[in-house]
Amino acid sequence: MGLVWGIDLGGTKVEGVICSSDNLSAPLVRERIPTESELGYEHVLAQIQKLLQGMSHTLGAEAPSRIGFGTPGTLDPDRQTLKNSNTLCLNGQPLKRDLEQLLGVEAVLSNDANCFALAEAVLGAGRNARCVFGVIPGTGAGGGIAFDGEAWGGRQGNAGEWGHNPLLPGGAACYCGKSGCVEQKLSVSATPLLGLEYHLFPGG
Repeated sequence: MGLVWGIDLGGTKVEGVICSSDNLSAPLVRERIPTESELGYEHVLAQIQKLLQGMSHTLGAEAPSRIGFGTPGTLDPDRQTLKNSNTLCLNGQPLKRDLEQLLGVEAVLSNDANCFALAEAVLGAGRNARCVFGVIPGTGAGGGIAFDGEAWGGRQGNAGEWGHNPLLPGGAACYCGKSGCVEQKLSVSATPLLGLEYHLFPGG
């Protein structure tokens, strides 16, 4: 039985799973700890290392040689640094390189919304569809595309991202430098659109 390890690096929590390669829908291990990004980039790296150590202990096995990471933002194809992350301390950082050096593994990074879209295309509601668009209303407003059963990032790695398209001209300033972005109105930390209360998650 082969094992697949994955890490979801979120704005508020880092969550990891270990699955059997022949049953990706039923994690053997699933653990999470807070991201604590307000403490800075090096602390986030330490939290990821701490999570992996805990997962290895739970499973009773060493970490693998290769781990997939879903990240807020995108690894720039040219600079190999993270960009467009609402976890601001990650922006401009060589996250893939630093993870590989810290953990001693091959780190495979992809935008978390692309991971979500791909999972739905392969295992979920988008099965048998050629193109799947996935939306994540989380700490930010992420979007990703899976095309022909593969995550599709486009030339700049941003294909499918919609959170920084203008929604309300002249609206609230966004950390990206624009104003009135979708993310400023349709995310967990946003001001509700038009002053109305709404819930982004069932039971929320």
